[in-house]
Amino acid sequence: MKNNILLLTEGSVDEQDIFSHVFEQYGVKSFPIKKRIIDVKEGEFLEFELSLGNTNVFIIQGPRNRVHDFLKLLEDPNIALEKVFNYEYAFFQKIFLIYDVDHNDCEDISRMYSLFQDETTGMLLLSSPCIEVLADFNKERKEEKYVHLREYKTQINVHHKGLTKQYIREHFNQIMLFFLEKNYEDFKEKNVMEHPRLIIDKINELNERVNLQDKESSYVIYRYFSTVIYVAIASALSLTKEVDNFDIVKSFFLSKAED
Repeated sequence: MKNNILLLTEGSVDEQDIFSHVFEQYGVKSFPIKKRIIDVKEGEFLEFELSLGNTNVFIIQGPRNRVHDFLKLLEDPNIALEKVFNYEYAFFQKIFLIYDVDHNDCEDISRMYSLFQDETTGMLLLSSPCIEVLADFNKERKEEKYVHLREYKTQINVHHKGLTKQYIREHFNQIMLFFLEKNYEDFKEKNVMEHPRLIIDKINELNERVNLQDKESSYVIYRYFSTVIYVAIASALSLTKEVDNFDIVKSFFLSKAED
């Protein structure tokens, strides 16, 4: 039985490169698609049918770069995003949306998750403040105030001398182990499929968004640095069949980190 997984990423090249590399290392066939999901026509993924393995991951850019813009798109009567997903449900067994917390309001984050909370129809996986937190792991971070998220991204890129993506690829298993254990300590939840829901509460509770009349001066104080993208990998590799799956998922990443 085919196990086809769709990853919708907020960004394009960097995220596609990282996840394609990771899944190939885990023995999963990867198909980075150079277009946005809203540009995909019905049945377009069927052209890959002959080259599929037992488990396959398709990585494609989402419809908008921010959660807030994504939600606005859902309200646009001229964009049938639901149709895009609906006619691909038969092809994909699991769908994950990998997005940044960014400067989105608490309400937007909660609403986005309410629409995408089930892997069979789409599950939102957030990174706080953004996916670059993968290169910023294993630090006792205090609160950080940013007017623009690029300040944080630049800080990390300077630290890694412009090789942030390479660093993430080379340390991916250790990074997943770190955040998996961190979130378990925060949530005390042994079913990692519940972590995407629980991270929402932590983000909205700890991060402080200050929206000023002058939008360019608005800022966010980030107090919660984490990610749950390990959920997509664990689910794709069928590590989450048991309800109490934390130890299974941890053992997998631990074994890979020791290779």
